Amino acid sequence: MTDSQIHAFLRDSVIYEEDSEDGLGFEALYGLYISWCLLGNKVPIPDSAFRTAVRISGVKHDKRDGLRYYPGLRMMGEAARDYVVNSVPVAGALEVPTPALLVVEQDGPVSTLS
Repeated sequence: MTDSQIHAFLRDSVIYEEDSEDGLGFEALYGLYISWCLLGNKVPIPDSAFRTAVRISGVKHDKRDGLRYYPGLRMMGEAARDYVVNSVPVAGALEVPTPALLVVEQDGPVSTLS
């Protein structure tokens, strides 16, 4: 990734809000970058090279719960929409227990189906 590519990604896909305590974790920022690359027919670089390129570009990070975090950054633009839409878990992908169903028969006993 060249300097102009990282600057183009940051210009197109994130906005910086200085007074905001919210921000993006590294995984979200890198996922956003992957979406930006795919939409622009660019080959993404590995996450370690991306981390270095972001640091060199001057984007500051903190650590939260031991993870890299970029305070003040928010997603925007087409890549943000793509990332969010494609990051939503698919129904059934989560292991959620099926609740028991209450069955009431007319003039009969109440039973539970599991």
